[in-house]
Amino acid sequence: MIRTLKLRNWRNYQDVSLNLDTGTTFVVASNGIGKTSLVEAARWALFGTAPSSGSPVRVGADQAVAVVELVLPTDQVLTIERVAGAKRVRPASGKPTIHLDGALIDEDAFNALLRQVYGTEPDFLARLTMPAASRDQESPRGLGLEDHLGRYFGVEGLQRAVELLDAEIKSTEKQIRQLKNANAASAHRLADLAKASAAAAESTKLAAIRHKAADDVLKQTDKQLRAERERSEWQSRYDRWVKESTDVAAEVALTLNHDVRLLDIETTLESRSEEFSQTVQAARVEIAVRESRAEGIRANQERLEDSHDKDCPVCRRPLDGDTVALANQTSNDELHALSMEIEAFRTEISNALDQRQHLLSVLQKWRQIASPGTEPALPDSPSASPADMGLAQASLDQTLEELITARAEQTNTVRQLDEARVADDAMKQLHMLFGNEASLRVALQTTEATLDELLAQTIQPLASEVDQRWKTLFPDRGNITTHSDGSITRNINGHNLPYDSFSTGESMGATIVLKLLVAQMATLADFCWFDEPLEHLDPDVRRQVANILARASDGAGQLRQILVTTYEEPLARRIHERSPEQVHLIDVRQAPAARVAPTRPAV
Repeated sequence: MIRTLKLRNWRNYQDVSLNLDTGTTFVVASNGIGKTSLVEAARWALFGTAPSSGSPVRVGADQAVAVVELVLPTDQVLTIERVAGAKRVRPASGKPTIHLDGALIDEDAFNALLRQVYGTEPDFLARLTMPAASRDQESPRGLGLEDHLGRYFGVEGLQRAVELLDAEIKSTEKQIRQLKNANAASAHRLADLAKASAAAAESTKLAAIRHKAADDVLKQTDKQLRAERERSEWQSRYDRWVKESTDVAAEVALTLNHDVRLLDIETTLESRSEEFSQTVQAARVEIAVRESRAEGIRANQERLEDSHDKDCPVCRRPLDGDTVALANQTSNDELHALSMEIEAFRTEISNALDQRQHLLSVLQKWRQIASPGTEPALPDSPSASPADMGLAQASLDQTLEELITARAEQTNTVRQLDEARVADDAMKQLHMLFGNEASLRVALQTTEATLDELLAQTIQPLASEVDQRWKTLFPDRGNITTHSDGSITRNINGHNLPYDSFSTGESMGATIVLKLLVAQMATLADFCWFDEPLEHLDPDVRRQVANILARASDGAGQLRQILVTTYEEPLARRIHERSPEQVHLIDVRQAPAARVAPTRPAV
């Protein structure tokens, strides 16, 4: 049973905690207060069933939270929390947070626990214990009673056997029809088909030869066009190479003052560049020699100055002023001559470097000229044009279409021939299939009869109780019959009226009775909630249904908790006053943020 329902920002409830107890609880309020919102929140939190319409998130909030605390018949406690975003909630939106006695478990373990504890599948438990999302879905047949009873009483194997036998019969009937149609071929037809097959094979062979020839022509034409295109591209590269080479050769001739063959340009430029390098090196040596001589002359001049009015440091003769002056003049003349020679050599170096740099730049130009590559061989076949290529492609497409048509015709004739040959054995196969079909139908009828008998036996106590309680509620409206598939019909003057033709009150009464009895007799469910089940009933029937709901959880059966939303407050109050320990009232017109417990109604 559900012990606690906590909501935060759910529709018009900002923060509410609903504490529930065993017995029957009537949640009372006028329309529009939020009774159905409570039921929707409990159903969504426990089973993940989406609310009927719109987003449940309270206006101004980012999300809504619903938490249920479920006390299992084993006294274990499940706590399930689901969070809804601002967008519309879908049945599979988000993952719930589930705890069993405080320990976190996943959804698979949660569903397995529900199956074990309540003896049914979670989806059937949801349809049985909670109102449907809309009135249109709230019908006995919508419960899925037949499938549940099959699993509950262990006869789902027979249901599967019926399905397999029915599928096998349909497959056998199809084979019989096919064999009957194929048996129309005769020996004469077989001979005609053999000739047609041979002719189709020959046509396919000739079409393949024509297609191969057209493909060869296309490949040859493509090869020719590629060769001509490569030759044209090479010629363009070669012409560009000749022009650039001629320009460089002219620049070399202008630089060297004589013509040079194209094949010799690179070696000639490298050789002349090396000559200029050697010229520079030789001039630098000459400059060094003359600078050394000038340094010696300047050193002698210094010694001569130091020896004035003294003896000559060389011959030891006395030196006079004229002799010294003459010696200095001779040295200065020699230094000037050396300086002129050094300047001439430096000019020679500068000119050689300039010429060498120019030659290197010309050499760089020459090396940057792209080679045209090896000259392609001339095509050995006549030249082709794009138009020839188009004609060859068209011819290939046509022969391919002819080949495809021929192969399709050959395949078709081979298939017909094979079918005609198979038809010779058709009568034997038909005889065998007819026997198989008869055996399958007998097996199907026997299995269906056994299944119907078992389902009738299992549902008979439940059906009898439903029919009897209906008669108590509506004594003057004819008898009803509850079938094994969960459907309910009402007999009126010898005619069976389907459930869809029941009045709103009649259908509500039948659904309530069926749910209560199925919960107690064919599951281990210990709680059942109803949303406004009394509102569409006649006053007398309303009182009877209310009393049935109040007594359903009196402790005599396994149902421990019944919850009913209603605006029939006076009726609910009278039942509560008659049995205050068993029947509780909750007035949801209290403040939305209150913590509400099933006690006496607020005054």
